[in-house]
Amino acid sequence: MVSNLSLFLFGEKFILLAKDANEEISAIHQKFFADLNSLRFVLERDKLYKLPVKTKVFIFNQQYTLVPGLVFDAEHLDKYLYFNAPQKEAQSQTFTALDSNNIYLTAAFESALIDILSKDGIETSFYHGSASFLAYTLKDKSSYINQEVFINTHGQESYVAAFKNQELVNFNVYETEEKDSLIKYVFGVISQLGFDRKYCRVTVFGDFEGLEIDQEFGSLYFKNFILDQPKANQQYLSGAEIFRNSNLFEAFWEFK
Repeated sequence: MVSNLSLFLFGEKFILLAKDANEEISAIHQKFFADLNSLRFVLERDKLYKLPVKTKVFIFNQQYTLVPGLVFDAEHLDKYLYFNAPQKEAQSQTFTALDSNNIYLTAAFESALIDILSKDGIETSFYHGSASFLAYTLKDKSSYINQEVFINTHGQESYVAAFKNQELVNFNVYETEEKDSLIKYVFGVISQLGFDRKYCRVTVFGDFEGLEIDQEFGSLYFKNFILDQPKANQQYLSGAEIFRNSNLFEAFWEFK
């Protein structure tokens, strides 16, 4: 029996995970859409999404800002988000507390999109798509060396988070259609932060195979280069675990 749902919404694709009362994934739907109208059409006909159960929605877009906990005020979301990009009309804003409230991830989504994804009378929570990756990298920061870079590749985008002296000092999303563009952006980050590529540790999660990144390629640029996947908090019923083959970060670890 399905107890709750998690939906991950990318540019023109969504992945829907159905979980039972033990938080074990029992079913996965992956569907494509062209625009908001087609998304509405697909969701209205998706038997899983129509279930009247608690739903978490992770939306991957570039309208986000990180705010230090010491200065965060929920009434000023529009001001925080304006630093990233001027806000459009008819937008919904949200925030997520990370790292024991030391960092807040604020985000803006089209109101029309939120209307499509909301379910009447059912609790639906919205998060920026980077929430899982950020929460995962922040939770173990006390164990990091002084120069750490984490990368999460998904589709034609990559999140890059850099830690200096166990503190998050840089986070951004980049369009990375091929591996050389990703390396260019990472070089820019480590140069800005004064990292030594013969010392800093660079860890890549996600669909790095889709970018044709392997150990040999990474070792050309970094002495301490690791290809990995998150230590899983996602549990699967028998047969559903094949979804891990997608190498999606959230197939292994999801923000709870």
